[in-house]
Amino acid sequence: MRTEQILAGLLVIVSLGCAELCFGQNAVNTFSVEQLRTLKSRDEFDSLEIITRRMLKDLPPDPGPLRYDAEYYLAFALGMKDDPRGATDHAQQAYLIARSLADTTRMLESLYQLTKLNVEGRHYGEADHHRRDHLGLARRYGKDTTQLVLALNSIGSMHSRQEVRDSAVYYYREGLRMLGDRQHIARQALLGNLASSLGERGQHVEAERLWRQAVAEADNMDPRNKAWMYNNLGQTLLHAERYREALVALDQSDSLNKVSGSALDLAIELAEIRADILDSIGDVHGAYQWIKHARDLQDTLFERSMNEQLLELETSFGTRLKEEEIQRLDAENKEKAERLHAKNLQLYGSLAFALLLLFAIVLVWRNLRQKRNYSTVLERLNVELNERKDHIEEINRLLQLKVLRTQMNPHFIYNSLNAIHNLVNKGETVSASAYLDGFARLLRMVLDHSLKELVPLEDELAFLRQYIKLEALRFADGFVHTVDAEPNLLDAMDEILVPSLIIQPFVENAIWHGLASKQGDKKLTVRFVEKEGKLICTVEDNGVGRQAAPQREHPDGSASIGLQLTSERLQLLSYSLGGSGRVTFTDLMDACEPQGTRVEVVLNENLSTASSSRQGH
Repeated sequence: MRTEQILAGLLVIVSLGCAELCFGQNAVNTFSVEQLRTLKSRDEFDSLEIITRRMLKDLPPDPGPLRYDAEYYLAFALGMKDDPRGATDHAQQAYLIARSLADTTRMLESLYQLTKLNVEGRHYGEADHHRRDHLGLARRYGKDTTQLVLALNSIGSMHSRQEVRDSAVYYYREGLRMLGDRQHIARQALLGNLASSLGERGQHVEAERLWRQAVAEADNMDPRNKAWMYNNLGQTLLHAERYREALVALDQSDSLNKVSGSALDLAIELAEIRADILDSIGDVHGAYQWIKHARDLQDTLFERSMNEQLLELETSFGTRLKEEEIQRLDAENKEKAERLHAKNLQLYGSLAFALLLLFAIVLVWRNLRQKRNYSTVLERLNVELNERKDHIEEINRLLQLKVLRTQMNPHFIYNSLNAIHNLVNKGETVSASAYLDGFARLLRMVLDHSLKELVPLEDELAFLRQYIKLEALRFADGFVHTVDAEPNLLDAMDEILVPSLIIQPFVENAIWHGLASKQGDKKLTVRFVEKEGKLICTVEDNGVGRQAAPQREHPDGSASIGLQLTSERLQLLSYSLGGSGRVTFTDLMDACEPQGTRVEVVLNENLSTASSSRQGH
């Protein structure tokens, strides 16, 4: 498919050249703009990029409508091809051109594009700035109702993200009022966003009505979008405690999802909602089965991601081997050519016996030269072999690291599911329900973390808080716990990256080896600090200490391997993190009596350098 799009782009370039010869520059420009719209509607992003880059190269540097169109459509193509930086740069150029032309319609168009690109890139501050400019300009202009509707929807989304739901509802309703009865793509977005906001405010009846209206107006040619709408309708009916109707909506969503290709993310969410419904009506066993099914789907999604990454590594490695094979064949051809030349010299030398002495001198000189050449070739081959060996060792380290992560995630999920199973067997339905709800959210966080090698510090803090909160439900009296970071790290949490799921086993060890068997007050502290340019996580408990801690086993008798896997993963990560990944255990004592355990994990030994490098980008 990608090859066909490139060929289509080349055909477009040829047709542009013919148009330029036949009709002149103005005809080419008009045809180019129409072609850009056609390529965008057909999702032919490679061809769209080829055409727009050629236009920018051939057009004069002065700002003009055609140059604006080239910048705008190139930004769109790069955004769809996962190049957010390039897309944002060209979108900004388009906005500057529109301002210089005083073209309000194009300014509105480019502001909306900049808003979307910044939201997708998680630059929310810039996105909110562009949203407000877009809304203010659309209100002043007053001639383009569509742009005003898009601006109102965008501002509503901003307030929804900030959890200012009254303002969000106001802007969504205003957008629908401005749109009236016109059918437009923004109508679906406004109906869905308004329904979600009303549902969050507890207005489930109106939220249901809006979702049903959105489903009725949805395009039947887009079953995936319609499937998500039925899924959201099911969630609304769940919150309204209309469980049977919710299950019917989920069945419709599941059918449409199967027709549109069985998206795993939707299937996972459907399974989690079914589990919530069954738990709400008292079918704890059924809820457990759906949660188990959701876990299996998440494992499938994770395995698929792993396979894609492994295939990419294998492809890269195969390409490198082919390049080395080509270089080896070139060396052999050169060597054969040299030998043929030597034979010719010998033949010519035999024809002139009188030049035997000269031939002998030449022969000696040639032999010396060949020895030097052979030595050079051998040295080069040795260097290439060493580089190849280092490359293979690096790939092996990456593969081992991925295998360990694959082992750690099922290990963690097994422990959590076992806890749910124990609560169900004990008949503690309230605790089981609370644990199921927290576990569903935690599974989504584990899935997000599992797909990444490094995650922002902010995400790791949120994950640990949710995990400890979940574990505290299993204690009769709970325990005091804090998860935080020192202030200078809080200011740059989105720029500081840590290995995903690396601290959880130490927290689990502190809870079940240190605090579980302790009598009296229990306290657990997790804190991220910076010491001498190093990022260090400290896990401290006031438990019984390592000497008195019982050895923990799984219900089936197998030993816990979480710390072992984490230790092996830290050893592998230490290579790419410049020597990081050290763990230190300290027994806390008071008058020779154990008072708990402190664990220090060095996650990054070049924190200041890494932060400055990211800020520079």
